[in-house]
Amino acid sequence: MSAVRARITGIMPPAVFPSLDHALPVLWEHVRRLPIRAAHRDFIRLCIGPGGGDGVARCLARGGRWSVTLYVGELTDWTAHPITITTHQL
Repeated sequence: MSAVRARITGIMPPAVFPSLDHALPVLWEHVRRLPIRAAHRDFIRLCIGPGGGDGVARCLARGGRWSVTLYVGELTDWTAHPITITTHQL
């Protein structure tokens, strides 16, 4: 797989990584300590957390893009932060 560009809008600026395996730990490190509801955190961990990434890799191989919205905060007071990963030809 080619290099990937990853970002979390409002949390982590766009960055280019040599591979998805390099990008996922950085994304997860930005996400794991944020105030996120448990069920949503579990879903995000399955996508980008340790041992995750298979579904992301399949989406990138098929269409060159994967994204999900990260909801930070409480149920009535939250902000949306899209997580986007795209293949990036250097």
